[in-house]
Amino acid sequence: MRRRGFSLIEVVISMAILSVGIVGAIRVFPVGLRASQRAELASRATLAAERTLESWKLKAWEELSTGETASREDDFDISVLVDQPTVDGLVDPSRVKRLSVTVGWMQEGRGRSLTLVTYVHRSDA
Repeated sequence: MRRRGFSLIEVVISMAILSVGIVGAIRVFPVGLRASQRAELASRATLAAERTLESWKLKAWEELSTGETASREDDFDISVLVDQPTVDGLVDPSRVKRLSVTVGWMQEGRGRSLTLVTYVHRSDA
């Protein structure tokens, strides 16, 4: 009677193939984790910039003096620049101000930043 089964050579070869596949899969996880962390920080930075921008848009026109202010929120450096844009074709350019919010942070030893810009128009009250 002949026994059916795997020889020791077949088992060793299959374990070698399996281990190569597992090592390859394990090497992919850190790359995905870093990408996920980058995306999370970029999303948090965008939310911080949007929150800052909206709070500045709620201020009275007189409070929007030209200049730059800086603050720190969580792990982010936030800079707000208020200036008078030069836009051709405006009837009264003094009634428009540009708000630029730049959020900076460090990730993996590199400085990263994003900037959101909007324009505010003075309404007649």
